[in-house]
Amino acid sequence: MASDGDDFVEPEDGFADDDLLSPDDINVSLDGVPGAQNARSYLEREDFESELGSVDPFSEDFQDIAQHDIVEIIADGDRVGRPIIVFYAYRLPSNKSIDHDKLLRYLQATLDKVVDLDYTIIYFHYGLRSHNKPPVRWMVQAYKVLDRRYKKNLKALYVVHPTRFIRVIHTLFRPFISAKFEDKFYCVNSLTELEKALDLTRQLNVSLPVREHDATQRRASEVGRGSTTPPTPPRPSQQFDVTLEFILSHHPDHDVPPIVLDLCWFIENYCLDIEGIFRKSANVGSIKRLREKINRGEKVDFVKDAEYVDNVETAAHHAAVLLKTFLRSLGEPVTTNELYNKLTDLAEVREIPKLEKWKFVRDFVALLPLPNYRLLKTVVCLLTKVAQNSQINLMTANNLSVVFGPNLAWPTDQQVNIAQLGNLNNFCYQLIVHYDEIFTK
Repeated sequence: MASDGDDFVEPEDGFADDDLLSPDDINVSLDGVPGAQNARSYLEREDFESELGSVDPFSEDFQDIAQHDIVEIIADGDRVGRPIIVFYAYRLPSNKSIDHDKLLRYLQATLDKVVDLDYTIIYFHYGLRSHNKPPVRWMVQAYKVLDRRYKKNLKALYVVHPTRFIRVIHTLFRPFISAKFEDKFYCVNSLTELEKALDLTRQLNVSLPVREHDATQRRASEVGRGSTTPPTPPRPSQQFDVTLEFILSHHPDHDVPPIVLDLCWFIENYCLDIEGIFRKSANVGSIKRLREKINRGEKVDFVKDAEYVDNVETAAHHAAVLLKTFLRSLGEPVTTNELYNKLTDLAEVREIPKLEKWKFVRDFVALLPLPNYRLLKTVVCLLTKVAQNSQINLMTANNLSVVFGPNLAWPTDQQVNIAQLGNLNNFCYQLIVHYDEIFTK
């Protein structure tokens, strides 16, 4: 099991006894599970999907399941705009009052909204007790049904506040879990640890019972500890995790943050023919290391640095992720929190002809403060050049808007629901295809 830091410490909570597997669970029959004798290759067989059959998750009414709010989607997601799927165990109703087969179809329907993008799952284990714990047989079925289509773009699965039940389940499932999937599995003990691992730009809007449980755990762990060290002020050279105003005030010779100019120059000159640019992910540790290096005022040379010589594809994806990460680290979107409601209101105006939308986007962009306008213009200019080379890199304006849109207009004072995500993507699309008409300054 992967871990972010040291192995997790078993938390003491009121659910330890209820958290254990029952004898029936432990004796679950695996006879019906394909590949049980050759588990490592189970998820890698070519006919995997055909073995599972198919289901239309949109053909039934899930209101009886949805009313429990077991699953939530944070559409604007992490620092690079990947959606986050949140599962709350304590919201699972009694096993006597829920149809687990229907629950599984509901989970499919929910995941289908984001499964074709990179996404992250957070599972809050708090509150799983004997009365609402799904049977292990159901968990095996769920792992089978949620096939490669669902696992392919899953970037991480975080289990928060784990107990011994998680250890037992992990041991039970180990024969069925591919090495690639297991590398995406993390246990974290606290919300602080989770937010650090996710590299979020703001706190998660986690439900009150989970936050209260986390606070109880934290108070218990802090007993006997001394006072905490005050945060270190940012360096003058810092460009990540500070405001746009801070960066420009410490780089008075630049109208746009230097790191943005450097990244855009490199991508434009070396990366326009890289397939999946801005779409593919990069190693989290590498991105963190590069951010820290840049914050120290050191230069990153994507052409001559040893790790990038003869490896332009890695350099390209590192640079692309850094650019998205930078926008997420500003503290608020380049389009500002203040104007976010105007942007969402624009999407609600139904009488705007499709071919005229860019004019309203132009008027919106004109409202931006000049530093924000210049930064947005610089980034979108690069995206237009990427889109112009889409026959090679496969990143059309539409594809770019899907993976880049949430990085331009995500509010830090509220979470974006899944319905708004399409509007933000469309906003980015209009910026790209009507760049010359929109950016007139």
